[in-house]
Amino acid sequence: MLENKNILIGITGGIAAYKICNLIRLYKKSGANVRVVVTPNALNFVTKLTLQTLSGNEVYVDNFEIDEYKPEHIALTESDIFVIAPASANTIGKLTNGICDNLLLSTACAFARPILIVPAMNENMWNNKFVQENMTKLKTAGYEVLEPASGFLACGVNGIGRMREVEDIFEKTVAMFSQKQILKGKKILITAGGTREKIDPVRYITNSSSGKMGIALADNAYKMGADVTLISTFGVEKPYRNIVTPTALEMEKAVKENLSAKDCVIMSAAVSDYRVENVSEQKIKKQGGELNLKLVENPDILKEICQERINLASHQEAVAPLEGEMSKGQRGVNIKPYVVVGFCAESENLIENAKAKIQKKGCDYLIANDISRKDIGFNSNENEVYIIDKSLNIKHIEKDTKENIAKRILEEIFE
Repeated sequence: MLENKNILIGITGGIAAYKICNLIRLYKKSGANVRVVVTPNALNFVTKLTLQTLSGNEVYVDNFEIDEYKPEHIALTESDIFVIAPASANTIGKLTNGICDNLLLSTACAFARPILIVPAMNENMWNNKFVQENMTKLKTAGYEVLEPASGFLACGVNGIGRMREVEDIFEKTVAMFSQKQILKGKKILITAGGTREKIDPVRYITNSSSGKMGIALADNAYKMGADVTLISTFGVEKPYRNIVTPTALEMEKAVKENLSAKDCVIMSAAVSDYRVENVSEQKIKKQGGELNLKLVENPDILKEICQERINLASHQEAVAPLEGEMSKGQRGVNIKPYVVVGFCAESENLIENAKAKIQKKGCDYLIANDISRKDIGFNSNENEVYIIDKSLNIKHIEKDTKENIAKRILEEIFE
């Protein structure tokens, strides 16, 4: 699977360093050429001779220990991927801030190809505010991260911070090499999150959507080469454009303003069906008895953009004969109608309701998921969905992480 791939492994000072010996064996067995760079502290946990024997290559520790000096941190960047495992809190902090006080960090700073970070540390260190901020920055900058698992830690307690198993790291590496750029050149608009409709300055009506599915779709579309615009009900730090729209009306406006020249629109946001007609400018005081709120229907954004596409197609047909008589400079731009993907969250009769919805809305695909189940859907990290196309063909994607589900959805639609 990794035949002739050049993999650079970076090992930092942590007890999990000894496990990397098995990772090297997995890479080598799969046909990869492996080189290893370590921090000086890493050699307190695994020997240089062991790493050299397993990798079949020199192990690099310091720029200046080599008899015939050359800038090794530049030479090492010729690798196809850099896997830093285990990644200590110290290395993560320095990497985030561009500090290059050892060979591993200098190499990472100069590395222009994919980098996979595999953290391992004490639970309190992992949950430290600054460590989490650093992890967010690395993800925003485009680094791949394989977050730690929960389990028995070297400090003698059970908690999160345990380095992921080497088999997980191996599979993630293979997946990164297998990532297809099927969306290169595509412009995609994605919505995410549950809208919040104000009652007064402190209260609002909302739903249980976490927005995780929409973020996973945006992340995967970006990795697949797409030019992504995310319209979400909350802000996220990502390497692609993010527009924050808390309410349905704000989201409707943002979607319509950003439709131009898009190849695909994925409406994964849970848009509230109703909003309060008269929002109070002041906090409503509790006075005893009932509080009556008049709700009015929100716009159906999915249906509107499907209709907008029909109008666009009709316009194209109408102007086509005229453009044939115009000079090249007078002709308008031939805009290809965008693909529309909707989402359907149902608590009963999932397939029947989804089929009715796709016909009513007029979208190309509808992603249906069962929100009555407690193990998937809203606020969960996992999901199980059905992809229904406009011809009512159905593709079932079994329970998996939302990250993997998002990848499968994009592959099914665009491949």
